[in-house]
Amino acid sequence: MAGQHGQQLALAELEGRGRDDPPFDPFLEEELEEARLAEANAAVREEEDIPEAELVGEDEENDDDDNDDDVEDVDDEVLQGSIYNNDGSLRRTKAERATLRAGAPAGGLFAILELAGSQHKITTDDLLIVNRLRPQKHFHVGSVHTLEDVMLVSSSHYTLVGMPYVRGAQVDLLVEEITMDAKVIVFRKRRRKNSQRKNGSRRDVTMLRVLDIRPPDAFQNQAHRERPPPAPLVKN
Repeated sequence: MAGQHGQQLALAELEGRGRDDPPFDPFLEEELEEARLAEANAAVREEEDIPEAELVGEDEENDDDDNDDDVEDVDDEVLQGSIYNNDGSLRRTKAERATLRAGAPAGGLFAILELAGSQHKITTDDLLIVNRLRPQKHFHVGSVHTLEDVMLVSSSHYTLVGMPYVRGAQVDLLVEEITMDAKVIVFRKRRRKNSQRKNGSRRDVTMLRVLDIRPPDAFQNQAHRERPPPAPLVKN
């Protein structure tokens, strides 16, 4: 894309370049030299059957190599489990986060959903926190619900606006948790009246996970840019 929009997208891609590279290590060349020396000593030992004690610095290098191997094993271990962070958001690398903040398209479908008297902009894997849905027997933890109150569906290639709802569009939601929101302190004071009041309140909320967004049947096969998968969770 040679236009102004294409140039902005290219600049957004540049924002994330190098963010995931390992930090600069000024002693990296020295470590590589020690590793090459250790390999040469091992080759000489195999050819001439020289005891390990006669090789200069072999014991120290072996200890360092063992420690490095342990660190590499921990860094390369990929934990199997959730693709979400502790706050419910998707895991993204530093490069991806910087690119998205700079204005690069995230891809995939998004929709405007009317739920519990409010409008929410959602996409797949989003976490919605709304007022507790009633009746609670129907919206219990683990239940999946298909809603059709979709006011807008859009992707990188098309946009469907409802009047007021998009006919045939559906959103699948999973009830993950029913809990209470963080406490909000309400403090009121009247000057020169010797009157003050402090109250706290906690809102009853329902946490919903967006499982899928389906446009109308006529737009099921429309081309659009897919969203990249989340980054794997690597133990530090």
